[in-house]
Amino acid sequence: MLSVASYAQVGKTTISGHFNYLLDSPNNCGIGANIGYEFAENVRGVAQFDYYFNKDHVSMWNPNINVEYLFHISNSKFTVYPLAGLNVMGWSYDEGSDSKLGLNIGCGMEYPLNPNLTFKCEYCYKTQYDGHSTLNVGLVFPF
Repeated sequence: MLSVASYAQVGKTTISGHFNYLLDSPNNCGIGANIGYEFAENVRGVAQFDYYFNKDHVSMWNPNINVEYLFHISNSKFTVYPLAGLNVMGWSYDEGSDSKLGLNIGCGMEYPLNPNLTFKCEYCYKTQYDGHSTLNVGLVFPF
């Protein structure tokens, strides 16, 4: 039987770095970083910036602001969360650039490797430009 407990440390701050993969555009990879702050019990606000490397003379940048609700799985070290927020997706290409405001919806999971390092995997759907899906994998440093 699986049970879920909700608990967190209000005021806990995290920083993370991750690798990105844009699922709708094969071979479009990038890097990103974020900072999170648990401003209420089990509720974390996250500011994130992602950059996707130049592919076919096009690169993409993507700042995000999300809210995550944390569920700690009982008798396990796993934490899972849904997320929702806003983002700006921008494209730079040889002839100029373009950007649009959109919504984020997704989910993620975290697993602590030790008290100072956590593994993170996250899926996010972004609504602009007919929708894009991203997969992020990285490490979180709580403090």
